[in-house]
Amino acid sequence: MSVGPPPSTVTDTSLVKYGRFQLFCRYSFHDLRLSVLISLYQERYGGHLPQSEHSELDAHLIRALQRDGRKSVLELAREQGVSRHVVAERLQVLRKREGLRIVAALDPSAVGHHVLTHCMARVEGPVRAMADQVADLPNAVFVSVTSGDRPLVFESRHANSRELLSTLDQVRSISGVRDIRVTTYVDVLRGFFVARELKPIRLDALDHDLIAELQQDGRASYRTLADAIRLSPSAVRTRVRRLVDSGAIRIAAVKSGGLSPGRFATGLGIVLRGRDERVREFVLESQTIEFAARSHGAYDFVATAVGGSSAEVLDTIERIRGFPEVSMVDTWAHYDLVKEDYARALGRVLKTLPPPPDEAFNTI
Repeated sequence: MSVGPPPSTVTDTSLVKYGRFQLFCRYSFHDLRLSVLISLYQERYGGHLPQSEHSELDAHLIRALQRDGRKSVLELAREQGVSRHVVAERLQVLRKREGLRIVAALDPSAVGHHVLTHCMARVEGPVRAMADQVADLPNAVFVSVTSGDRPLVFESRHANSRELLSTLDQVRSISGVRDIRVTTYVDVLRGFFVARELKPIRLDALDHDLIAELQQDGRASYRTLADAIRLSPSAVRTRVRRLVDSGAIRIAAVKSGGLSPGRFATGLGIVLRGRDERVREFVLESQTIEFAARSHGAYDFVATAVGGSSAEVLDTIERIRGFPEVSMVDTWAHYDLVKEDYARALGRVLKTLPPPPDEAFNTI
């Protein structure tokens, strides 16, 4: 099959032809042929996606992996309408340059984390050094440098209020921290490690080992996992599915450190003057809201809006402000994501849990 002479430079016209060629292959050939043909075209034409399309594709891949971290490259390629080669290449870039990790973690309540807080500190002096010290605290699972008069934002998780008070004392002792505004989560509506429905499940020692492996690499093959915990691949597959279906764990993508140019993240502190039903419904259904919690303290809702542009995020904020039940919406832009490590924090707790008695094991 002839694909024509290569252009001397990659022009807008060639990119349009390249896009049409991908579309043609997508609907005319099996996936294997699609990959070969698109790879051939890339080699002949030097066809690479422009940076703007890279950013858009990366954002779509991250969102897909946040929904299901074990989704195959083939499935991702079919969803996005590109070749497996392109998906594999972008995943490599996201891992190496953007710090993307696919990890598993337990729902907080499954490991006894019943006190979840959102804290904003007023500080004096450069913020980053203080943020690094907060990030060193084991109960701090999220730390960010933000805009606003409280530029140090962190989230912490605890077994009880006594642990929370201890963590707050440690943060207050950091030089430069002036005061801390605390909001406590009552009901986490949307979040990376929060199950939609948590069904009763009893974890055994093999489950502990399996979760520990998935916390290191949530996309590890069943064969690799089987070798690590000394079970058959089919038994491992059954256990992983049971853990996921129960809501005990979620396997998904997280980005460690920094924010990519194509992702604008803004925190929202929502204060109500009426009932919460409409705001609750909105944050549950919005495609821009990545995290939302019903809370008490400084705010009635705390949320995070993430979009591909500032205009997209602003539209979400304006829609929330438009609800008559909303009295005020505070916002803070995330400039530097210092720590987002829910998986390892929960893994630390998991290691301290005593194994159940042998007779209670759910071995397969």
